[in-house]
Amino acid sequence: MAAGTALLCCTLLFVHVFVPAGPKIITAESGQNMTLTCRAPNISITGVKWIRADLWPKNVLLYRDSHFIPDNQHPSFKNRVDLQDRQMKDGDVSLILKGVTTTDTGTYMCRVIIEERQSLKLSIIHLIVDPDQKIITAVPGQDVTLTCRAPNSEIRVVEWSRADLGDKYVLLHWDGHFVPDNQHLSFKNRMDLQDRQMKDGDVSLILKDVTINDAGTYECRVYMGRETDSWEFISIIFLRVPPVQRSKHLPEASSLETKGWIRAAERTHL
Repeated sequence: MAAGTALLCCTLLFVHVFVPAGPKIITAESGQNMTLTCRAPNISITGVKWIRADLWPKNVLLYRDSHFIPDNQHPSFKNRVDLQDRQMKDGDVSLILKGVTTTDTGTYMCRVIIEERQSLKLSIIHLIVDPDQKIITAVPGQDVTLTCRAPNSEIRVVEWSRADLGDKYVLLHWDGHFVPDNQHLSFKNRMDLQDRQMKDGDVSLILKDVTINDAGTYECRVYMGRETDSWEFISIIFLRVPPVQRSKHLPEASSLETKGWIRAAERTHL
């Protein structure tokens, strides 16, 4: 090659492609506030997007140019999600999900938006929310409340059931009305919802004048409509109703009453 020949300099462009590892699996109990962690590399972030592909609309949270964007957010996440750091310092774009229920079980994907309006996939998290399981004890004759709260107030159907009742249910509330068909006879006129308007997703059950026959495992399900198009477990409660134990040293009430009648009769004849 002749001297002085111009050297062609090739500039290498390094493109960092951020490929998320396999889904991280985390578990939670109903009612907890959960943080789904996600951290972006040291780049200029203009927004963050969390989605769940199994939902429609699929947006869990969209944050761009320092503002939350509610368009196309799934209704079940309205007023329940936030960023751990809205300034996204050090690339922290973790999601806070408040008051989780079983309907929040699913695979969440975190993406960040950079200056060029490109979207980078950073994190995949599979969240498993166990049904809320509680044990409560009641005394015969009491009115008890079995608590259950859905993720929002857009509820079409509430069903309380007990597996040992077969195809009979405890309470069914459909589109603002109680449905008496197929309700177990032992619960007729003894059931109500704590809030028939179901504000803030409150679908708690009131059981009046409990007896030992009411002991059992109660399951609360809700149907949210087209968004999920399925019944979702929200709460499982085991109700204990132990029989009243009488003291061995006291006579039965019937015996006391009989003795009282005898004394009264004796006084009458004196």
